[in-house]
Amino acid sequence: SIMVNLIICVGMFYILHLFFKMSFSLHKVSFIEWTYTGGDTSNLNDLSKRMVAASDNLRQSLPVFFVFAILSVIQDVDNLMLAKIWFGLRVGYLVGAVLNLYRFKLIRPLIWLPSIIVLVCMGCNLYI
Repeated sequence: SIMVNLIICVGMFYILHLFFKMSFSLHKVSFIEWTYTGGDTSNLNDLSKRMVAASDNLRQSLPVFFVFAILSVIQDVDNLMLAKIWFGLRVGYLVGAVLNLYRFKLIRPLIWLPSIIVLVCMGCNLYI
């Protein structure tokens, strides 16, 4: 189903997030330092630091999304449009982090808060 495909895309998006911290700082932190837990990764550039923050933010709502999306498939509840909106907002959040838009006050909540509202709507659809 389309919802299952979207769930897979969100999972791949999360996996992509896992590599952003390292990818954007390889010119300042050697790959060897990333390969073990005692490696010195303190020399991250600003973009990598923003990617860490964006990934942390994604991890806060990702489990709720997965639960609601999977329950939507199991219970045959049409949450597809809401799930697409949530995913679009999360991609938008990442773009905002890349462009360093969150240095401006009140920009982050304009993207983050609607994504939470969409999750609440998905949950309400499952309950009703």
